[in-house]
Amino acid sequence: MRVVAFLLLWSWAVAGLAQATQAAPTTYKCLDAQRRVTYSNITCEKQGLQDGGPVAERTTSMPFTEPPKPAPSKPAVTPPAEPAKAPNEKPTK
Repeated sequence: MRVVAFLLLWSWAVAGLAQATQAAPTTYKCLDAQRRVTYSNITCEKQGLQDGGPVAERTTSMPFTEPPKPAPSKPAVTPPAEPAKAPNEKPTK
């Protein structure tokens, strides 16, 4: 039983090591007749396109920026309140 467990763990480790050592896929930059750029993992010649030059292996990242704050909303227009009457004032007709 120990031998079977050892062989399973060993084969799992070897498979993981094989994946880790594989080279990254090559990216080709190709140009068509209208000079539009196409990026592919297939060579330009096989696609019937022209070679567009080397592609730099890089990772592009953007710095984090705070999202813009929403503009303050304008308060709804309310009609002006009627002036308060004094308690001993007589109503006008």
